[in-house]
Amino acid sequence: MFAKERRDEICLMLKKDHAVTASKLVERFGVSIETIRKDLLMLEQAGRLVRVHGGAVAQNDMTPFFELKQRNQMCVEEKRALSLKATEFICEGDVIAVDTGSTAILFAEALKQRFRRLTVVTWSRDVVDILCDHEDFELILCGGYYMRKENAFCGAFALDMLRNLYVQKTFLFPTAVSVEFGICGYESDLHQLQKQLLISSDEIYILADSSKFEKRALFKLSDINDRYYYVTDSLLSAEMENLYKENHLKIFKGENKK
Repeated sequence: MFAKERRDEICLMLKKDHAVTASKLVERFGVSIETIRKDLLMLEQAGRLVRVHGGAVAQNDMTPFFELKQRNQMCVEEKRALSLKATEFICEGDVIAVDTGSTAILFAEALKQRFRRLTVVTWSRDVVDILCDHEDFELILCGGYYMRKENAFCGAFALDMLRNLYVQKTFLFPTAVSVEFGICGYESDLHQLQKQLLISSDEIYILADSSKFEKRALFKLSDINDRYYYVTDSLLSAEMENLYKENHLKIFKGENKK
């Protein structure tokens, strides 16, 4: 196979799986790792992919911003699957923090179904509304400026409250996740709350459905971090999963219902 044909085939693989690993390319084409690295460099210079440790990803698309009402109708089964998976990391009696957003709603419903006793810190009015009638859940709402479009609270009052709290596990729901560009979102007013939890929590869980991987959004919350746990759904391609593991990232997939 000529180099051009091989590089075109690599681009077709990226179009299908959104990621490729160098080891898989070596196996598929029967060439050396040096040849594959040269191919990936040439394709990156041509603007056809982005090289990352262990392979390459497709050129990142900017994820469009959708209002909460729209997001509540999108990827519902995927969000439900990853929410159920994420509950496997929680123990009875844990003190956890829960972000806001459409995934937070399904995650809160999963918490209510699976646990008897938790302490939940949140700035999401939706999460509080779902959990408030559970008698053995202790709820701490970080109140402040009310963001009506996100049905959540933010601002200095909420941040000051959060700075005085310690949680064992934090569950965040970003707009986009990328090996190259990090963990991103669109609501800058919420980022200070999210960043505070990155500091004051023992464990960080990034919950994002498969459509959000290798995408970008306007505001960067954090670089990709191998200390975090990444939880998604089973529609994430095996190649994408392998690439994240090549980068020493802990990724877990919940099973989507058929």
